[in-house]
Amino acid sequence: MRGTIRNFSPAVVSGILLASCFPRFHFFYLAWFALVPLLWRTRALPPIHAALHFFVAGFVFHVILLQWLLANIMWAGGWAVLGQQILCAVLAIFWAVVGLLWRCLGTRNPRLGGPLTFALLWVAMEHAQSTVFTGLGWSSLSYSQGPDLYLLQWAALGTGLAISLLIALVNALLLDAIAAPPRAPLYASAALAVIAGAHMVGFLLLKPAAPDADPLKIGLFQSNYSLEMKWDPEYRYETIRNASEKSIALAARGDLDLMVWPEALILADVEAPEIRDLLARTTREGAFMLLSGAGRMEGGKDYNSALLMNEAGEIVSWYDKIHLAPFGEYVPLSRYFPFITKFVPTIGDLSAGIEPRVMPVDGRAVGPLICFEVLFSPMSNRLRRDGADILVVATNLAWWGHSTAIPQELEIARVRAVETRLPLVHSANTGIAGVFDPYGRFAPVNLYAAAGIQLYPLPADTPLDALIMQRLAGAFDVPAAVPQPLLALHRFVPWMVYALCAAILILALLLPADRVRRTDAP
Repeated sequence: MRGTIRNFSPAVVSGILLASCFPRFHFFYLAWFALVPLLWRTRALPPIHAALHFFVAGFVFHVILLQWLLANIMWAGGWAVLGQQILCAVLAIFWAVVGLLWRCLGTRNPRLGGPLTFALLWVAMEHAQSTVFTGLGWSSLSYSQGPDLYLLQWAALGTGLAISLLIALVNALLLDAIAAPPRAPLYASAALAVIAGAHMVGFLLLKPAAPDADPLKIGLFQSNYSLEMKWDPEYRYETIRNASEKSIALAARGDLDLMVWPEALILADVEAPEIRDLLARTTREGAFMLLSGAGRMEGGKDYNSALLMNEAGEIVSWYDKIHLAPFGEYVPLSRYFPFITKFVPTIGDLSAGIEPRVMPVDGRAVGPLICFEVLFSPMSNRLRRDGADILVVATNLAWWGHSTAIPQELEIARVRAVETRLPLVHSANTGIAGVFDPYGRFAPVNLYAAAGIQLYPLPADTPLDALIMQRLAGAFDVPAAVPQPLLALHRFVPWMVYALCAAILILALLLPADRVRRTDAP
């Protein structure tokens, strides 16, 4: 037992170090060498043994990173623990494939198992995680680097995958610096050059946010409604009334063009006379348009949607969520295995929308995303191509309490803003609401809104964590969108990575094998 622990300890250390790069610890700088213990331990192992070590590291990493999933124990009981462990094991399998392929190439020909190969395999793995089985790309290395705004600008060049490529490359270069002492200065210098060069490019890309000639002023209401309240029909009118009251009070402090409420704030039937009258009175008295998360039924199907209402109280546009959250908004394969629904909590068997929607608001074009959809880079980039010059993410993370899910999701939204070079309005039920500029700088809600119609300014140095699970509001001038460098390249980055990986694998088969000494211990 002691030997097993010692044998796998480098993998465990790498998993812990990498998880520490993400919120709430957010020691983001550890990412540059967090994988080195794992790579050192597996550098001379047979491929199948290396895959096992990578699996252990990936499992430890995801168990820590996704510990907030255990909050589902409140809704699903003990099955939530089993579900979280299974998900972490599935995600760790992706890591195992990277270890297997990396060592297969290195065992056959060391020149093909070098730092660039590892970095490309890692990025291909991250993209696969974000697409296979509907995709859960929550753990991309790029989402750990929010405080490093210079490095973050690489997302504008090649999506978040470009950031992950740089970090994985440096880890592999540091391994070679340790494993090959005679050439250590060369590899160490290369690693430092990558880090310095990446930050130099980021420095050149990072600009002040450009004010719009006629800025759109938006209001945000962080409602902080518990799930029990949102689901209880007795409170469906009251939650809207409360949001209306706070929104009108916010508008009274300064004209607003658009008020944004979070996901599913409106769960009552918007066509019910008392609800429709309340919403119309809100937009008329506040003299603003309203974008709100809402439930919608049409043709016998239920949708998780966002509505846009004009100042006259007329609904002018709907967006139905396209990318539903598995096991939250629908149960995969439940049609064939209905017993699964006995163990999985859902908010209903929802239907997916068909197409994205760009909504015109006072001369600007708003592209809405609902909660889980912020994970998917192609969706936000599609909205930009369709003409959106503002992204609005409406989300509800009340499922997860005061957990790390909230700051982690905020960092994902930050990367989407930088990728698209669009301002991003983050409207969250329990936090953290605010506005990102196109370079990733964040301005949070700053008014305490829990006492009637009075709004009290928060201290300027209030930490972001203190904003979670609070009823807050804020008003913001949304900056202009800025040109997106290499716009056409974004769609092709993953396929370029896959093509390079395939080329390396083919080359490995064509070149003669160059066997090297290896260690057979697992």
